Amino acid sequence: MISSNPAPLSGQAGEAEKPLITKIMAFLKDRRFEPGEKLPSERYLAARFGVGRNALREAIAMLSALRVLETKANSGIYLKDTAAESSFEAIVLLSELGTTPSAREVVDMMEVRITLELDAMTRACEHRTEEDIRQLREILRQTDAVLAANGNMVELDQAFHMKLASSSHNVVLVRILHAFYLLSLQRRRVYFENVEAGRAAARQHHMLVDAIEQRNAAAAREIMQKHMGDATRYWSEILLGS
Repeated sequence: MISSNPAPLSGQAGEAEKPLITKIMAFLKDRRFEPGEKLPSERYLAARFGVGRNALREAIAMLSALRVLETKANSGIYLKDTAAESSFEAIVLLSELGTTPSAREVVDMMEVRITLELDAMTRACEHRTEEDIRQLREILRQTDAVLAANGNMVELDQAFHMKLASSSHNVVLVRILHAFYLLSLQRRRVYFENVEAGRAAARQHHMLVDAIEQRNAAAAREIMQKHMGDATRYWSEILLGS
């Protein structure tokens, strides 16, 4: 039986500073709640996390909006089937708050991102401006300088891919891809600790800009397919062993 006055979470360094919704998600994971299962009462959860009922309700409302939880009148709080029902925004937000996506989610997101990146290449070749090319070349110049000093190019990789996306001149596509870049930032930071991996990526970046400048959509898509395919295979092997 669950105690009605549990002690606040403790033990892990920095636990008190974590956002409440992150604590709730960690609690659900640790307790192995299943989709459709009822959570403990608000009273229990508020005591568990050492917060007031209003703060708890705000966190639950946010998780409900993201389709992670569901509150049923006169019944309680239930966990939804997050794999099937939660929003993409939930994955992004929870990742920013420190909740790591599953290995399967990471690989699946990379596969979706490839499709979007290929579409962005087609649109960039059609709509890019001379200013777009100038900015891409400047990012490449800075990237080459970082790699020459054996540095980590992750921030410039992010800037490059964001500029590629914006060269499509489709604001919705840019916003969607930006979410994927936020989700993958820490993984790419680890990946580009290997300077040779960074140099290989930078060579492909140069080729992409050449193709976009020439408005050669077929070449740009082929280069991007290889660029993203290499990364997807790498993380599939690391995360899934396949």
